[in-house]
Amino acid sequence: MEASPSRRGTDLTIEGLAVAYGRTRVLHEVSLAVQAGEFVALLGPSGCGKTTLLRAIAGFVQPSAGRILAGGRDITTAPPEKRGAAMVFQSYALWPHMSVAKTIGYGLSVRGWDKARIAARVEDMLRLLRLEGLGARLPAQLSGGQRQRVAMGRALAVDPEILLLDEPMSNLDARVREGVRHELRALQQALGITAIHVTHDREEAMILADRIVVLEEGRIAQAGPPEELWHRPANAYVADFLGATNRLTVSDGVVMFRPEEARVLAAGATLDGPVFEGTVAHCAYAGGRWRAAIRLGAEEVLVDVPERIAPGVAVRLGIPAAAAHRFPDMPASSQRHRDYAEAG
Repeated sequence: MEASPSRRGTDLTIEGLAVAYGRTRVLHEVSLAVQAGEFVALLGPSGCGKTTLLRAIAGFVQPSAGRILAGGRDITTAPPEKRGAAMVFQSYALWPHMSVAKTIGYGLSVRGWDKARIAARVEDMLRLLRLEGLGARLPAQLSGGQRQRVAMGRALAVDPEILLLDEPMSNLDARVREGVRHELRALQQALGITAIHVTHDREEAMILADRIVVLEEGRIAQAGPPEELWHRPANAYVADFLGATNRLTVSDGVVMFRPEEARVLAAGATLDGPVFEGTVAHCAYAGGRWRAAIRLGAEEVLVDVPERIAPGVAVRLGIPAAAAHRFPDMPASSQRHRDYAEAG
């Protein structure tokens, strides 16, 4: 994918950022440094503060404390159009009466570009986003994936240093969304633009991001590369949100693990991790695998197994040491957010 070599991202620094709506504090002294050209995903359930943080960066929400710097320039109080950032909204916000070409060129028109220059840039965007020949169409004549690309083109046309993405793929069906994810990542890398992406979908964050920032109730719970958060979650909240939704009580707290990482052991088999004795409650086919609910005393966990196991069968459940995440306790907030983790 070809791109203009002049289009490059900038670093972004957030220092002690606090945001409140009335007496309700939404962000609590959040600090984060984003490198130029980095793709950062803000991950967490509804209400964790991720969209508020994005809107504060965009200039749509004013912080009550802290600073935002882009390329070393303080933009905390700058209007949105002076921040060097562009935003793609969850709804795409496409005008139904405006053609694809006019939509992509809208920001350039507002900036006073002449028609010939706008037309040339719009053609560049149509080619870059594989929308050639669709410039005259209205949004209603486009597929969901095409509408998403138009919204992206409108944002990129103004040559921003920072691209802000507010769950832009949440309205796409699963099949289209998977393809668009890879297109977005390839586009971001080709342009070298700095991207901040809000999502509650852990798989989406894993695929897209150089670094994931997990937010919990207005604070950063953990930040790091996807593989680091996956293998070494900092606490029970992060582990739960990243798929380790099974938990069992042990003598020193809680062990958490993912359904696909546990094993039903054959007689006499050993494992370098905790082993539990249980009974199969039920087993259902989940497409390419069977998923068994296993009762261990008063607790029940879900485990992926290669073939159906009949209810009532006694089993030995083993969790490899690398997959067994141990924590002193699991806070109530992690339990409340379990549905979001499973949906991701």
